[in-house]
Amino acid sequence: MILAKHLSRVVFLRILAVALVLGGLALALDLVESAAVVLDAGDGGMARYIILRAPLILTVVLPVASIIGPVLAFLSLSGHNEFTIFRAAGTTTYRILGALVPLAIVLGGCMYLLTDRVAPRMEAALINWLDEKPIGGAGSFWARTTTGVIRAAASSPSGDVLVNVDIFETNRAGRMTARTDARVARYAGGAWTLEDATRLTPGQSQTVDISGQVWETPLSPANVRALATPGRSIAGDIATKMLEGDWAGNRSETFYQVRLYRGYAAWAVPLLMILLAAPAAFGMRRSGGFGKGAVWSVVLGFGFLLTDGMLASLGETGNMPPLLAAFGALALFSAIGGWMLVSLEE
Repeated sequence: MILAKHLSRVVFLRILAVALVLGGLALALDLVESAAVVLDAGDGGMARYIILRAPLILTVVLPVASIIGPVLAFLSLSGHNEFTIFRAAGTTTYRILGALVPLAIVLGGCMYLLTDRVAPRMEAALINWLDEKPIGGAGSFWARTTTGVIRAAASSPSGDVLVNVDIFETNRAGRMTARTDARVARYAGGAWTLEDATRLTPGQSQTVDISGQVWETPLSPANVRALATPGRSIAGDIATKMLEGDWAGNRSETFYQVRLYRGYAAWAVPLLMILLAAPAAFGMRRSGGFGKGAVWSVVLGFGFLLTDGMLASLGETGNMPPLLAAFGALALFSAIGGWMLVSLEE
């Protein structure tokens, strides 16, 4: 327990220091670029912008800090000959890394919550705050539901009013069974009501007036707000709802599958980075090879981020199975890290 606490404290402080330095620098540069827009928006000013923007920056900074932090920690321990003392006392590198597993699990949980829950909601709130427009001027979107495809020319900021709605009803085979055009769709009392609406069924020569009828759809005002906001990140619970048919989306099914799996994969990223940092623990300051292991650790860490991003892009576009896209890089670099650890330990 003493060894685990000591190592965890050293590694955590290095990761925290790197995250604060890189995050602070990135936030400062972002504020220089966005200061004019933020000050014009008002309603909370710079403090509100920092609160909403910081989680988005941390999603980029934390993986990098997870690479550099353990490497700096292991270099520091090696430079003070602490690893030499550990091995002389009979403690193997496997046990040293095993002592860091609880810290890696905690960091993985934090990374999962940040990337899968907090950041997507903060991004949507930030966009809605800085880009609010009146109804009729914003909120257009396309969406796919279990009952068909929807297009709205505009939506209200609250998401309970749609303007110039086109509803393309489809069957299970994906063939259109009817088309409905409505000037307005209004949400009230838990249901959508169509106004100035007509419905055309293939094979019929005339449209039917269905004004005042209830529109059966899983679409909700919260769903409309999400669709009308051009955010890049999708929360894992939203991806689950989309795959289960309880949420309307405007991207492919494989995109949401990859997004869901990558949220789970985030748990293992800190553990992988600690494993890849292991070469930095071998070497002494007086030896000529001191620091070479750290260079390899950093190269492998950034190589993982690059490979993981490439596989995710391939999976989101349907060019790779979602499971392979989400966990492929994790499995590959875990094998590389394990092989390097065994080779160095022997």
